[in-house]
Amino acid sequence: MLQQSEPTTTPLLRGPMFDYEVECDWYLLWTCNYRCPYCFVSPEKLGSKIRTSASPEQWAAAFDATAKRWLIHMTGGEPTIYPGFPELCQTLTKRHLISLNSNLSRPAARALSGRVDPRRVSFINAGFHPGERLRRKGFADFVSNARFLQDAGFRVFVTVVATPIVIANLPALAASCAEQGLHIAPKILRTRYEGKVYPWAYTREQKNRLREHIVRAREHYTKAYEGWPRPSIDVLSDDELLDGLPNFRGSPCNAGVRFVQMSHDGEVHRSNPGRSSLGNLLQGTVRFAEASAPCDTNYCVYFCKKYAAPVQKAGAPNERVAALQF
Repeated sequence: MLQQSEPTTTPLLRGPMFDYEVECDWYLLWTCNYRCPYCFVSPEKLGSKIRTSASPEQWAAAFDATAKRWLIHMTGGEPTIYPGFPELCQTLTKRHLISLNSNLSRPAARALSGRVDPRRVSFINAGFHPGERLRRKGFADFVSNARFLQDAGFRVFVTVVATPIVIANLPALAASCAEQGLHIAPKILRTRYEGKVYPWAYTREQKNRLREHIVRAREHYTKAYEGWPRPSIDVLSDDELLDGLPNFRGSPCNAGVRFVQMSHDGEVHRSNPGRSSLGNLLQGTVRFAEASAPCDTNYCVYFCKKYAAPVQKAGAPNERVAALQF
C-alpha cells in the first residue's frame, strides 16, 4: 500500500520557472484520434486500445508517496481521450503542477475549466494540425476550444508543425487564427519526413519565413502572459534549431535527478523508454539518481536544453534519431 507523505523541503528549482523538484514527461497513452503523417508515434500504436493502469486517486497517491513536488507534462497520443482525464488533472493538481499537449478535439479539454486552477498549469500546447482539421472539418471546434480555455485563464500556445505545405500557407493560416483571437507558433520538424531529414532539409526561404513567424509568436505570447513564470517547456524558440539540433551526448545531465520519463504503466526511466529504468511509480519502487551523469542519448531537445549543456551547437543529421519511432 502506498503511503502519502508531505513534500520534502529539498531546495526547489526556482527563478523563471514554477517551483517543483522533479519534471516528468508522461506518455499517458499512445492512442490518438488523429493520423498526422509527421507523427513520431507509429500508426500501430496510435490505433492501439486504450489501457489504464490506475484510477486518478491511485495516480495522485503514487506521485504524493515520493514526497516530492512534481511538474507532470502529459502527452501521448492524445491525452484528453484518456478515461477520466479531467478528474485525473483535478486530482494531480491538488499538490502538483501539470502541462499538456493536446489537439483540443475532445470535450474533456474544456472540462478542465472549473476543475483545475489555471495557476497549477504551466501551459497547454494546443496542436493545430491543418490536414486533420481540414479532413474532419474541425477548424471551428479547435478555435472554440482554444478560445474557451484561453478565456478561462489557462496559458494556451497554439502551435503548428512546420511541414513544407504549412510553411507555404503560414501567412493565410496565421491570418485565419488571428481573426479568431489566436496566434500561431510554428514548431519545426525534427525527424525524417517525405524522404528528407529535418531541420536540415529546410530551404533558406523556408527558414526565413519560419523565423519571422516564430519571432512574431514569441513576442505576442511574451506580452500576453507578462508576469507568468516561463513555460516549463519552451515551444516558442524553435528558431534556435533551424540550422541544426544541439548534441548533448557526453555532457553532464540531470535526467534521473530533476527529470524523468514515464510510460503509461508507471515505469520510470532516466530518459528514453527501456533505458536506465528507475523503478515503477505505482509500485512505489522509484529511486532517483543522486547526481548528474553524462548524457547517453538525445531524448527531446526541449528537456535536454534544460537539464544538459550541448556538446556542440548544431549537430549533423543523425539517421538513428531521424528514424526514431515509439
